[in-house]
Amino acid sequence: MERFFEELKNRKFKVPMCKNCEKYIYPPRDFCPFCNSQDLEWEEVSGEGTLYAYTTNTGGMLFPEETIGVVELKEGFKILTLIGKPIQELEIGQPMKLEFVEVETAEGKITIHKFTPLTPKTK
Repeated sequence: MERFFEELKNRKFKVPMCKNCEKYIYPPRDFCPFCNSQDLEWEEVSGEGTLYAYTTNTGGMLFPEETIGVVELKEGFKILTLIGKPIQELEIGQPMKLEFVEVETAEGKITIHKFTPLTPKTK
């Protein structure tokens, strides 16, 4: 995970891809959970996707109330992420784009990812 956060700090969303079965590995780890290969290569992904699910997390770790959700990336895998809008402005299937946010933690500043809708809610 250290490499993942280093890439985020550099404003890149990179995850390992298995050279054996060609699947993205998220959350990042040192082996492929699909075929057990350790032949991995870090690749930058598009940061484009669609909203798959969402909810509000009160008393969140980073913010008092945060919208979190699952975004299915264009590359075909899903991630749990912060969402940059309140739930009233969201709908399943909405196109999403990646953004980077710096937050203060007990260990200092880190850069994290969040996704924000590309288009407004249609309903």
